[in-house]
This record gives sequence, C-alpha cells and structure tokens, in this order.
Amino acid sequence: MDTASPVPFELLVFLATAVIVSVIASRHLMSSVFGYLCAGVLLGPFVLNLLKEGPMTHSAAEFGVIFLLFTVGLHLPLSNLLALKKYIFGLGFLQVFLTTILYGPFAPLLGFKTSEAFIVGFIVSLSSTAISFQILEDKGDLGTRHGRASFAVLIFQDLAAVAALTVVPFLDPDTSGSWWDLGFTFLKIISILGAIFAFARSGVKRVFHWAALGGAELFMAVMLLTIFGIAGLTHFAGLSVELGAFLAGIMLANSEYQHQMMADIRPTKGILVGLYFLTVGASIDLSVFCTDLLPMLKILGAILLVKSCVLFMICRIFGFRWSSSIQVAGLLATGGEFAFVLLVPIIAHGFLDFSFQQKLFVAIALSMAITPILSSLAKYIAERFERPKLKEALKDKKAAFEEVEETTNHIIIVGFGRYGQIIGALLAENLIPYVAIDSQMNRVVEARAKGLPVFYGDARSKEIYRDLGIEEARLVVVTVERDTRVTRITSMIRRNFPMTPVVLQSYIPEVIDLLQGVGAQVVVPETLEPGLQLASVVLINAGITQNAVDQSIAQYRKKISKED
Repeated sequence: MDTASPVPFELLVFLATAVIVSVIASRHLMSSVFGYLCAGVLLGPFVLNLLKEGPMTHSAAEFGVIFLLFTVGLHLPLSNLLALKKYIFGLGFLQVFLTTILYGPFAPLLGFKTSEAFIVGFIVSLSSTAISFQILEDKGDLGTRHGRASFAVLIFQDLAAVAALTVVPFLDPDTSGSWWDLGFTFLKIISILGAIFAFARSGVKRVFHWAALGGAELFMAVMLLTIFGIAGLTHFAGLSVELGAFLAGIMLANSEYQHQMMADIRPTKGILVGLYFLTVGASIDLSVFCTDLLPMLKILGAILLVKSCVLFMICRIFGFRWSSSIQVAGLLATGGEFAFVLLVPIIAHGFLDFSFQQKLFVAIALSMAITPILSSLAKYIAERFERPKLKEALKDKKAAFEEVEETTNHIIIVGFGRYGQIIGALLAENLIPYVAIDSQMNRVVEARAKGLPVFYGDARSKEIYRDLGIEEARLVVVTVERDTRVTRITSMIRRNFPMTPVVLQSYIPEVIDLLQGVGAQVVVPETLEPGLQLASVVLINAGITQNAVDQSIAQYRKKISKED
C-alpha cells in the first residue's frame, strides 16, 4: 500500500511560511519581499533543506512572476505609458548602456575576462521588476517622481532583456542559425505582436463583456485564458512568457474590467509571487561565503557601486533633486530575476566561464535579497538630506518647477489638503500623472519630503498655472474649502485658460450657479464622502471607466481602514 501523502511536503512548508511572513508583514515589522527571501535562505537546500526546487515549485513561482507582470501591465494603459517615454528611452537606455560599458576596468579585479565584460555588465544592469514594483506599490511611491522614473527604467530593462534573449543564440559562431533566421524571428515577433494589439483594439472588450454576463467563474476562466494564451504566443515568437503577460495587462488596462481583474488575481498573485521570492532565497548557497567569500563580495560591491553611481548621475543630469536621485539609485542598484533567465543560454553557448557564473549568481541573488533594505535606507537618507533645505529650495521658482516641464496629459490639483491628498493617491494608484499647488509651506514641505509633485504658490496667479503646464494638462481640480477663494480661482482659470476643464465641489446654490455659468464642472456632495466623490469625477474625466473608479475607491477605503 502506497503511504505517500498526496499533499507535497514542500507545499505545506511554503503555506506555513506564507502565514508567518504575512502576519509579520501585516504588522509592518518587515517587508513581505524581504521576509520571503530570508525564509528561502533558511529553508533552502543549503541550510535546513526543507524546501527543494521541483517541477511544481518552479512552475508555481513562474506563474507568480507572470501574474505580477500582468498586474503591472494593468496599471499601464498606452496613454500613461507614452507619458513616461522620456524616462523609458532616456533614463532607461542610459542606465543599461552605461552600466554595460563600465565593467571593462573591473574584469581583472572581479575574475572574468575582459572579453566577457559587456556580457557581465549587461546582466548586472538589470534590476528586479518583481521586487522593485512591489516596494513602490507597498510604500505608495508610484505617484512620486522617483517612483515614475524607477518604473520607467524597469520597463526599458525588461525590453532590453527580451531583446537579448532573442539575439544571444545568433551570436554563437557554432550555432546552426543564421542572420536570415534572425530576420525571420523578428518578422514572426512583429506579426504576433501586431495580432495581439489588433485583438486588443477590436475584440477584447466584447469577449470580456460576454464573460462578465456569464458570472464570476467564466470571467476568471477567460481572464486566465487571455493571460496564458498571449504568454504562449509570445513564447512561440521567441520572446518570454513574462513579456506576454505584461502585454496582456497593457491590452486590458483602463477597461471597465481592470479593477475587477486586479481584485480577482491579487490573492493568488501574492501567494505565487511569495513562492518566487522563496525560491530565489533558496538559491543562495551560503557555502560560497566560506569558499569564495572575497570574490563574491567584490562582485556584489561592484554591482551596487556601479549601478548606484550611474543611476544617481543620470538622474541628476535629467534634473532630479538629490532626494529623488538617491531613492532611484537605492531602489534599482541591485540585480534582477532576468539575470538568471539570461545566464542559462549565455552559459550554454559558452559566452561566460561556468565557475565565475556561480559566484555571479549568488552575488545577484544576495543583492536582490537586500533590495528592500537599500530602498528603505535610501529613503531615510534622502529625507534627512533634503528636508532641511526644502523650504529654501521651494522659494526658488525656477528650480522648483523644473520637473513640470516634462509632464504632459496630467491633472493639476489646486490645494493639497485632505481632499487633494485623496485625489493624488487615487491618481497615483492608476498611474495618472499629476502636480499639485498649495499656499501652506508646511504642507508642501511635508509632501515634497515624501517625493510627491507638490509646489508652493498662490493659486490666484495665472503665471503659476503656466509653470504647472496647464496648456498640456487634462484638467484642473480645485479642492480649496473657502467658497470665495474657489470662485476667484475658478473664474481666473476659465478666463485665462478657457480650453482646460475645471472640476470642483460646492454646497452653496449661488456659487454653483455662478461657477457653472463660467463653464466649470461642479460636484454637489451627496451620500459619498465629499473627497472621494470629487476624486471619482476627476478619475472619470481622466478616462477611467465608472466601474474601474468604483473599485479603485473601494480599494482606497479598504487601505485607509487598515492604516487606521
């Protein structure tokens, strides 16, 4: 009689770990990402040997990354992606290019050949989208300038990694492939990507409308079929399944089903992404610390030093403040999961020595494990460094408004009190760029210390709105509370910038009639909390569907209730 348990022991270990890590993380004692990585080191084959990597754990971990990148794509409708193009193809390209070429001088010191320098440099130039995006989301930093810049760099890194995976086999002189094969591969890629986006424009909404009418089970089944179907197509084209999941998310972003998908997939994604981080932690061989400690630490130090310096330098060149530059460098200075994916074909084709690959693997995995610590340390240093000088810096109008020059298709929030902060948080959650203005310096300093795009100035001055890029803005939302100030501000905006929509709220019938008479959209508070009602109108005007707005507000209420 077979006495083997039908429930794998590794599954029980993982679920027990998930419970412990979730409890600790829910009490804000540590990051869940860091918790899973540490647990992986402890439970892995090199310490307690309770967690062995097998087909089940490998597949489940890969599913976690697929779901994560799908939710990343869901946050990024093409309109918002285009708003980041300067960061993606500016910061992103420069970071990968400079990091790649700067590893030549390090070759003799780190133990690899000079001819391998470009390969090593490119591998370590890639940061972890899975970890970094999770950190930005957990800290609510997606709406900050350093958050948007970090996310844009991660997007370019992922695109560069996908391109490298396609090209590597054709660089081997012993391979049977040819440049004609490479051309055919790219033609296949373009054809499949074209088919995906054609389906996105024509049929996807009809399919999901039909699925929604059929109930929750049919909706979930169609969503999973879409994710894995597109991932399978990109794999057939020679691309990664992760890119397919990311494209599936972009395809469905900003649809009326966006937030329902996020709500449905979030619990499963959290568990499976946790398993991915657990397996990364389990891959860290602690014996390297005994046999190759110094070489491994040299590699780890070079990764952190070169990447952080490059990121800090290019951020400063792009006009970022010291605090934002420090936080981008701290978050993205470490290695990423695509390094492991790339090392397999690179070693198979003999482009990198196997013994060095082992040390590089451990150094990258260890760097990923300390990403949450470096990010928190960078944030702490940035706030301590910037806060004392912030008031003086904000009085320098030219310096304060420099970063707005690159912002387009954004929302301008007038007044960053309670209502303004609610609107800003919901816009950031939907990755819609915004800038805010407030006349209370303490409020501005507090927001700027967190990296939020809030500026000091008099809301009654038309020059301020030109500095905020009102000609390129989607709309202006006025959240100041005194009706006399609301009337003056709104009338001035409508008189000087008649093409820009203005949204505000008021209780007084006379004020409502006056403001509607000059073309403003006035929200009359009813049963919904006034701030959230105003935020919902702003999101709808920004192109988010009503269903998506309702779910976004529900998630915001849930988040606030947890914090309270």
